[in-house]
Amino acid sequence: MSTDKPYKKPFKLEEISKKEVFSVPDGYFDKLPTIIQTRAIESTKKKAVFTPMGVLRLAMPVILVVLISGYVGFKYLNSSERKDAKIEKMIAGVSTEELVNYLDNSDITSDEILEVVSFDGESLEDFTPGIDDLSNKDLELLINDMDFGNENSI
Repeated sequence: MSTDKPYKKPFKLEEISKKEVFSVPDGYFDKLPTIIQTRAIESTKKKAVFTPMGVLRLAMPVILVVLISGYVGFKYLNSSERKDAKIEKMIAGVSTEELVNYLDNSDITSDEILEVVSFDGESLEDFTPGIDDLSNKDLELLINDMDFGNENSI
């Protein structure tokens, strides 16, 4: 067994020709340090952290909170119960004297008022508190003072 391999033959470095296989532009090695330094500085510059998806990912919770609070606020502010409460508060601010003056000076009749007003589940006693406590004499005086010929006196 021989340790020599048939496909390898020994060579000497001096036997190899000394020709330049690759060519280098003139002044290349003079400019090389500045080229390397420029590339190193460019690679150390920070890239933008905020990409469009990154911004959207950060803004999504804020957008959701704004949308949900807007929806809830819109529903609360436009609820019919809240509107009814506002109307009741406005009506409560009108004095009885102003209301009586308005009804006396307008062309609206008692029948028209009764058509609009609803008495769901309410009895007459709810609107006339203390009338049961009046004596017959006081009731007769009230009846005599009323003018039944004039519709606006009611």
